Amino acid sequence: MDSNNIFFKIVVGVVLVGYMAFIFYQSLKGGLAYKKEFENFKNSHKHYETMVDGGYWVGVMVAMAVLAFVLMFMAPKLASNGQTYYYYLAYGCIGLVFLGLAIDSYTHRRIYFTEEGFFFEDTYYRYRMLANFEFKNGIVARNCNVLMSNRDKIVVTKKMGETLQEKQKAFKKAKKEHRK
Repeated sequence: MDSNNIFFKIVVGVVLVGYMAFIFYQSLKGGLAYKKEFENFKNSHKHYETMVDGGYWVGVMVAMAVLAFVLMFMAPKLASNGQTYYYYLAYGCIGLVFLGLAIDSYTHRRIYFTEEGFFFEDTYYRYRMLANFEFKNGIVARNCNVLMSNRDKIVVTKKMGETLQEKQKAFKKAKKEHRK
C-alpha cells in the first residue's frame, strides 16, 4: 500500500490521534477528579503535611511535551519525500502522551498526611484501613503496593510507602497511649 494514499493517511491519523486523545483524556479526567477532591480535602482538613516524591518528573514531562510540539512544527524541515504528515502526526501524538504523563506524575507523586489518615490521588484513606505493605525492589520499578482492609490496593513510590508505614505506626502508638 502506498503511504501517500490519502485514505491510508486518514485511517492512520484517525486511529493514532483517537488512541492518543483517549489516553490523554483518561489522564485529564484523573487530574480533574484529583483537583476537585483535593479542594474538598483542603476544606475539611486545615492542617496537613505534604509529601512530594519525584516532583521533578512533572517538569521533565512538560519539557518533553514542549520539545515534541516544537519538533512537530519543524516537520517540514525534518521530513523528506512528502512524509510531513506523518511527522506532524507522530510528534503531535508524542506531545499529547507527555502532557498526559505530566498530569499523572503530578497526581501520583503527591500525598497529604493528617493525624487520622492521608489523601492520595482522589481519595482520603484512614490509617486504620491499611492492612499490608508490599515493597517491590526491582531494577526499574521501586514501588509499594498498599493493601487496604477493604481489599483495595494503591501503588505509591517506595519512599511514600515507607513514610506511610511510619505514620501508621505513629497513629497506632498515639491511639494506644490515648486509651491508657
